[in-house]
Amino acid sequence: MSVTERRRMVESIDRRMQQLNNEIEILVHMADYMPDFHHVMTNASRQEMDAFYMEYDGFFRFAKILETLAISISENKAKAQSKENEIAKAIDLRVHQLKAQGIDGTKLLAQMVGHLPDFHWLWNTVSDETLAFLFREYTGFYHYAMLMEEAHESKNKSSYAHLPELPDSIKKIVSDLFKEGATIEQGCQSIIDEQHKRDMWLEIEIIETKLECWMRSFSELPKHLEHANVPAESCSIMLGILTPMCERINQLWNQIIRRP
Repeated sequence: MSVTERRRMVESIDRRMQQLNNEIEILVHMADYMPDFHHVMTNASRQEMDAFYMEYDGFFRFAKILETLAISISENKAKAQSKENEIAKAIDLRVHQLKAQGIDGTKLLAQMVGHLPDFHWLWNTVSDETLAFLFREYTGFYHYAMLMEEAHESKNKSSYAHLPELPDSIKKIVSDLFKEGATIEQGCQSIIDEQHKRDMWLEIEIIETKLECWMRSFSELPKHLEHANVPAESCSIMLGILTPMCERINQLWNQIIRRP
């Protein structure tokens, strides 16, 4: 395609851009011009593009909007990939910590309950290719996923079907308790594993601050459940999961503060 034909495409894009006022309108109404824009970008020289930018303000504005959008998409993708990796890495570390203590199978799943919200997000969000990569990178994460699959296949799916869905406010509180509790358990175990090798005072201070906040939130949970009129059976189930987590955290913390 000749320079003349590319210029015709640029002029068409420029005219349409002059008729639009904001980015929302542009993204909605300029979709049909994307093939022409892509062709110009792919085939024009750097000097030709600079000339188009200088001559056609609308075309230049469209190019800058698409550039900004592409950067935003790239940054969001990088953030998502970072989150995926952090979740898999955290699960992997905790699995290896527990297996080193001889804990596996259903007992391991019981102590990994705090990782469930993140695991479910990961499992239901990322592609099969990403999961396969994470499985190769993190053997503990893979082991946990296989245990979860086995548990899913063997459990009675209707055992809690009669219970109403939790209010969104309670879901957030419980989810935060699960995730932060899992982080504290993992952090405490890492301190115990490393304490004899190096000074861990900074890590201990960080965990202590998190622990105080978590304990306060956990102590306030019954009040929130009552205020939201959550059924007694649902309350019992949640407290039956979080109370053992609280006990494990206390046991780990006591090991830390008792060490010289």
